[in-house]
Amino acid sequence: MVGTIFLFVYWPSFVGALAFGAQQERVVMNTVISISASALIACFIALIKLGKFDMEVMLNATLAGGVAIGTGCDLCSSPGAAMIVGVISGAVSACGFLYLNEILQAKGLIHDTCGV
Repeated sequence: MVGTIFLFVYWPSFVGALAFGAQQERVVMNTVISISASALIACFIALIKLGKFDMEVMLNATLAGGVAIGTGCDLCSSPGAAMIVGVISGAVSACGFLYLNEILQAKGLIHDTCGV
């Protein structure tokens, strides 16, 4: 849970380090919206699959949302675009961790110890 909190607190400033003025405000806003959307969709998917919230799924999805919006966060002109990026990246991350990881381990193709 601490890792997720650190991502929410520090990732927007990490992404917006080179921005200035109004661009910096847009970077922080879009990053927080994307991270929030990815965490919410990951909670929803984990609730459907597991019947409860899973912090590992949320941490992976939060990181995915931050990375996905990282390069283009100053280019998103509307909060809706940042939300769509967060939802897509969070859904891909959560489904990959919950569904694809099990399939790959069952077939013996890969053993992922870190949930990557």
